[in-house]
Amino acid sequence: MVMLRDNDTLGVLFVDESEESRLLLSKLGDVSKKLQVIDVSKNGLRGWLLMEYGTTEVPLLVTENSILSGIKSIEAFIEKLMH
Repeated sequence: MVMLRDNDTLGVLFVDESEESRLLLSKLGDVSKKLQVIDVSKNGLRGWLLMEYGTTEVPLLVTENSILSGIKSIEAFIEKLMH
């Protein structure tokens, strides 16, 4: 069972224009529609990411209860939610 927030999203996925971010988005497929995806390579958002979450590493998934960094941990988290 997939748990959704009030606005029907699983969380916020921070990405940039890197190959790792593009690969994750392609692997997530339809699940990415349930995420609010924010590209931090635009509008100085990477600095905000550092101030808010203590890192500029992306992809970064922020949910109500978790902060996950990197493809492997994000994929594992999404896989658990979907089963």
